[in-house]
Amino acid sequence: MSGKYNIMKLAWQQIPSPVVSEILCHTGVDGVVIDTEHASYNNETIYNCIQTITSLNRKCFVRLMVPTKSSIRMCLDAGATGLIFSTVENTRQCNKIMNSCKFPKHGGRRGLGLTRANKWGLSPLISEPPSVIAQIETIDGVNNLEEIMSHNFDYYMIGPYDLSASLGVPGDFGSNLYLNAIKKMEKLIPKEKMAVHIPTEVKKYLKKYSDYGIIALGMDTTGLLEFYKELGIK
Repeated sequence: MSGKYNIMKLAWQQIPSPVVSEILCHTGVDGVVIDTEHASYNNETIYNCIQTITSLNRKCFVRLMVPTKSSIRMCLDAGATGLIFSTVENTRQCNKIMNSCKFPKHGGRRGLGLTRANKWGLSPLISEPPSVIAQIETIDGVNNLEEIMSHNFDYYMIGPYDLSASLGVPGDFGSNLYLNAIKKMEKLIPKEKMAVHIPTEVKKYLKKYSDYGIIALGMDTTGLLEFYKELGIK
């Protein structure tokens, strides 16, 4: 791996439980992604997972399907390190995301209160902006990438399954259509700002993305499936 910058390795959590968050924090990763798009989290559980992960000195990212002001504020007030926004495709989405994530001091319109993020007023009320990650997972997102990049996201994450599905080759990561889309992204985005989620067969694909700034490894759900398959339990 390159020594020019620190590469962040993250676990990917779908099971809505702070106990799972705690277990993932003890696997040697730098942090955990809470995936609220494909799991049944409620706000209290998200808050508890964020609390557990950050209390164990790990980074916590929450993946949001829709950039609503209420969901963004709740996650950031709870102390999330950053947010991953699903299916970013245009300037309208980008403006909404940045306005909701950043305080006026940093060019946004985020509301200020006494919350866990500032220890209910015991720490400075406004800290550095959270990490904001655009997930590029459609052909429209790839084609509009320069427009999206003008909003200066911290990272740009490949969503492999949705991107391949958008191209008409779902799950075929060896397809030329998929590979050409990735090449287009890599041509525009510095590698240290690239991110990817490798849901399954991590060892097979890890080397391909080994110089990306963020690599999210596997999933708690598929990890359980793979473990029990190895035991021969069907």
